[in-house]
Amino acid sequence: MIRINLLPFRAARKKENIRRQVSVFLLSLVLVLIVLGWIHFYLQSKHKRITTNVAEVKKELELYKKKDREIKELRKKLQTLEQRQKVIEGLEAQRFKPVHVLDHLTQKIIPKRMWLTKLSLKGSQMELAGIAVDNNTVANFMDNIETIPKLSAGGESPGPLYKRVRLTSVQQQKVQVVNMKKFQLTALEAPPPQAKPDKKKTTKKRK
Repeated sequence: MIRINLLPFRAARKKENIRRQVSVFLLSLVLVLIVLGWIHFYLQSKHKRITTNVAEVKKELELYKKKDREIKELRKKLQTLEQRQKVIEGLEAQRFKPVHVLDHLTQKIIPKRMWLTKLSLKGSQMELAGIAVDNNTVANFMDNIETIPKLSAGGESPGPLYKRVRLTSVQQQKVQVVNMKKFQLTALEAPPPQAKPDKKKTTKKRK
């Protein structure tokens, strides 16, 4: 009977398996290192891109902030100019108001039925005194005063200058043997129109 010693063959086979496992492990390790290196490179490049984008966005934000400050300054200057313009327009209106009122009063007086003896303009109040044929003439004249328009530089209808016309006194007086009515009137200017509230803003606030 022939005996064959298989121990050297088994030992060699075992060593080969060990070398193969070591090779697979090293290859896997190299592959893992390559993948990690690629991931690191990708993340680093992405980080650089994000940093660059953030820097550009910050520059644009600073530019917009600068423009916003310039716009706010321009708005303040515009508001100041508008206020000055309103003051100038108010002064101009006050300057020409006596001429304007006198011009319209000559048209509102009822001819041959009344005469004015006194006219006084004090701020937003006008005081009148005169003589009329009868009470009906005085009442018609009061209605006529309420149709005197405001001073207006534009083409739109400015509305009435005087809103409240009151009869402060009326007395009977003889003028050349004729019974006449001596009267005194006070007219108050209409207040400036108030800005209408924005319906959209009001709706938003209610919501």
